[in-house]
Amino acid sequence: MSATETAASGRALSSLRASGRAALRDGLDTAAHWLGLSDTRRDRAPALLTIHLGAPVETGLILIDRRAGEALSHRLDPAADDFGERLAAIRGAQAGVRAKILVDPAYCFVRTLNLPSAVLPRMRAVLAQELEAATPFRAESVHSDWYVEGEDAPARTIRVRHVVLKRTRLDPLLAALAQAGFASGPVTVGGDEARSLPLDLLTGGHRALQSFTGGGRGGDLALIAGALLLLLGAFCGFRRHQEATLAALDAAFAEARRASGPAVQAPLRAGAAAILAGRAAPVTETWDAVAHALPDMVAATSLRLDAEGAYLTLAAPEEATPLAALAQLPGFAAPTLRLSQPDADGRLRLLIELPRAGRGARP
Repeated sequence: MSATETAASGRALSSLRASGRAALRDGLDTAAHWLGLSDTRRDRAPALLTIHLGAPVETGLILIDRRAGEALSHRLDPAADDFGERLAAIRGAQAGVRAKILVDPAYCFVRTLNLPSAVLPRMRAVLAQELEAATPFRAESVHSDWYVEGEDAPARTIRVRHVVLKRTRLDPLLAALAQAGFASGPVTVGGDEARSLPLDLLTGGHRALQSFTGGGRGGDLALIAGALLLLLGAFCGFRRHQEATLAALDAAFAEARRASGPAVQAPLRAGAAAILAGRAAPVTETWDAVAHALPDMVAATSLRLDAEGAYLTLAAPEEATPLAALAQLPGFAAPTLRLSQPDADGRLRLLIELPRAGRGARP
């Protein structure tokens, strides 16, 4: 794969991930809207550190530090070479310090729109389309948020205030704060903290999602917890019902098998018994039994097995001793001497038939 193809694949994957995240957040927005979750005033939440971006004619910014109880003001110049060092010095050794940013309305593009109430669950997407259609801004080049100013119930419309701030104005400050060890947010708009607008520009317009994760009212949280408990109880009940149903089915099947009689019909059982009866005795076990039964003076030279019994060839000094020993062999009837011939060494070569027990001797 060439470098161009690799870069194209990377861009496609990044675009797919971004689309997936946007779809997920839009889905959560819609779900939160229908659940009735309320928005919280994050802009009015107390903050230990507050950064004021004054009007465009003013140079620098003001950082108010309330960590020691008494508010300390620091005037900083973002264009100064030591801006990052001064931020780090203000943070000190404390980790996880969060700074709220208050932006002067003069930096922002603010517009008011009258929209149908039905667009409320997908307000962010509608405002992004309106922004690109009516202004030179693009959604990916700005920070934005919105809130509902009023509603006309008979006309089924709502009045929405949409606030937009260019990323080129805010992103350098966010990067400097992150480098100095600060956590940023919320970013709100207003002349002072007591007159801030109910929005957070870092949310990108996902107000319902912020309510869901940022801590709603106690009633909302109680309802969410109750709904989760109900879902958990329903799942546990379903699992218990499923297990009880499966156990009842197993018991019914077992009872049906017992009621229907043996699994194998009588003709099949008779055929299986006949097949087993026609099999020869196991070779290894038979050899072991013969070796154990014969005395040391008798040697077995061959063994043949079939369905009728066993045929042994022995080398023995006389006939009576091996016949008496083999008469005690388990699983076989009384032995029958079929052949007795003298060998060159003076011993006898005996051919003995051992019928299987229950079959009787061959005539």
